[in-house]
Amino acid sequence: MKKIFTLFITSLFSLAVMAFDGSRLSISAVASSQEIKIEVDGKKYTMKNNTITLGFLDQGRHDVKIYRERKRNGFGFGRREIIYDNTVFLKRGFHLDITVNRFGKALVDERRMDVNDEWYNDEDEYYDNGGWGNSNVLSNREFNDVKDQLRKEWFENNRLNSAKFIIEKNSLTTSQVKELMLLFTFENNRLDIAKSAYRKTVDKQNYLNVNDALTFNSSKEELVRFIRESRDR
Repeated sequence: MKKIFTLFITSLFSLAVMAFDGSRLSISAVASSQEIKIEVDGKKYTMKNNTITLGFLDQGRHDVKIYRERKRNGFGFGRREIIYDNTVFLKRGFHLDITVNRFGKALVDERRMDVNDEWYNDEDEYYDNGGWGNSNVLSNREFNDVKDQLRKEWFENNRLNSAKFIIEKNSLTTSQVKELMLLFTFENNRLDIAKSAYRKTVDKQNYLNVNDALTFNSSKEELVRFIRESRDR
């Protein structure tokens, strides 16, 4: 049984690594009185402290647009000043960096990602529209593979350990956490998953939705207390 569990963990590790085997795009700008706007593949992003990092994008071509919004005129219309408008090719395992200098010129650089580099662990950003974006969240295909592997684990305790391993290696959405919880029969294991996954969830504002996967009010109340205490730390 120990050998089987070891092979299972190895398989899960391979799935977990898949989520990290992508591409990364960083865009930064010298401080300016005018806010820099970003669009990648038509999706708008907000820069934080004049920088943004989009992690684990798909390999291939991506449309990148960087611009400033000029002040509105008397008719309420503003003029868009385009700084960079191009298609970039992201290679798997590489980090592409676009820097806008003080003169408004965009400089492009690229290097292979290394987990030992400090910048590798930069926090990924999310979409402007309030949703989560291209962080290291498991894709639907990867998440379905994980669920299939977990269902094959006969003993619930082993399934719990495997699920925690996946949670530790990836980010999740609230919906994904809820689905993981429903893979367990025992209430205490569902609650354990909910607690373990909270800090790795990208849409924490929706996290109380996982209460739907809990049966007892005492468990729901305990999760609420856990979330409150986690926020206060």
